[in-house]
Amino acid sequence: VDLVPISRPPGQNNIGMIAWIRTMKVPEKPDGRQIVVIANDASHSAGSFGPKEDALFKAATELGLKRKLPIIYLSVNSGARFGLAEEVRSKFKVAWTNDSDPAKGFQYLYLEDADYENIKASVKAEAFVTEYGEKRWILTDVIGAEDGIGAECLSGSGAIATAFSKAYHEGFTLTFVTGRAIGIGAYLSRLGHRVIQRVDQPIILTGYAALNKSV
Repeated sequence: VDLVPISRPPGQNNIGMIAWIRTMKVPEKPDGRQIVVIANDASHSAGSFGPKEDALFKAATELGLKRKLPIIYLSVNSGARFGLAEEVRSKFKVAWTNDSDPAKGFQYLYLEDADYENIKASVKAEAFVTEYGEKRWILTDVIGAEDGIGAECLSGSGAIATAFSKAYHEGFTLTFVTGRAIGIGAYLSRLGHRVIQRVDQPIILTGYAALNKSV
């Protein structure tokens, strides 16, 4: 991603990540020193990391390294973005093992024939006919019409962790945890040279091991 400087009013960004080049004046350098500031926007998708946010974070980090500038990350996020395909969520149905007792679990998720025809581009499904002659489409994969709500977000998380780790070794990085930092947001905090954390805001790792320990 090639970054292009832009001047615009606050709140006009259309992704959940913002980056600036700022000039700070300090006694040791009265003429000012430039820094790169990268921040989550918690008002956009809860500050989560999607492909566009990852691309901006990575590009801003690489720009800071190229220009040999300190990189300051303002962290308030909900980790990698995992969304739901709304067009599927509103239509899928559940084949319960026991209709009168859902606690016994389910056999499969499915779409009725008419609904499948309307959204088949968003799913992969296998045709099935019940013993009563009803045609169903058993869901095997949900693709979704919207991009950036699936496993591609994890790929982006790996890319920005690599970039920030490189910045640790080749430059100066500091993370200011202004709000909750979850998942990749927590890892980025650990990968910086320094962390400033508000005492009332958590840094939370995710994954099965961390979740099991929190129960």
